[in-house]
Amino acid sequence: MKKPKRYCSFSVSITRDSGLKSLRIKHVHASPQKRRMAAQWEYDSSMASDLFSIALLKSGAETLPQPKWPPGFLALAIDPHFAPALLTVGSLEYQHGFVKEAMKLFLTLTELPENEEDLAEIIDKAGNFLLDHKDFKNALKVYLSAERAYPTQALYYIGSGYCFYKLGSIAESIRKERRAVELEPSNYRHLNDLGFSLLEAGLLEEAETVLKRSISLAPPEYEFARNNLELLYERQKTT
Repeated sequence: MKKPKRYCSFSVSITRDSGLKSLRIKHVHASPQKRRMAAQWEYDSSMASDLFSIALLKSGAETLPQPKWPPGFLALAIDPHFAPALLTVGSLEYQHGFVKEAMKLFLTLTELPENEEDLAEIIDKAGNFLLDHKDFKNALKVYLSAERAYPTQALYYIGSGYCFYKLGSIAESIRKERRAVELEPSNYRHLNDLGFSLLEAGLLEEAETVLKRSISLAPPEYEFARNNLELLYERQKTT
């Protein structure tokens, strides 16, 4: 049985492999629009190939040809600022133990123009990826960097607020979530997050007000604020 190819980080591959280096050189003088189009085409092709391979395996195929490069490598070689590839390759680097390299790619996302397509969602996915791995300190670095770069985007304050909560700094968590609510006062999810942090801090009266507002704005199927309000009432009984 053929052994799987050992993973080599992108930062090493782009300097050592002649194919990747020539790919970057080929596109370095192209316009940003053409470079992005080429990266998008390569990225989409790679994703489509992966889906096709999964379908073949499910249909009974025993072996499949292994691509030379992991997903996102070629797209990132073409355009070092292509956000989807920064997220994909960063996630791979992290999973293979190259944490510093992964963080460099994730933080590069926070240096892109704010009008980059789906940028807020992609940065949040990077943060959530780190949260899923319980790496709250590095997730916080990503969200704080995003806050500095895009100070009017509420989503990043919610992310950093959650990180501070997990790191035991409830006061800082509340401060961040207040800022998110200031930016998006009708966002019932942000209100629920703030209400829960206020509840955890023992600020029950304000928490009740905030959670009730979240409930008033939320669709019927959103249960988190109602559940948190019930928890608040239970705690009021014991105080």
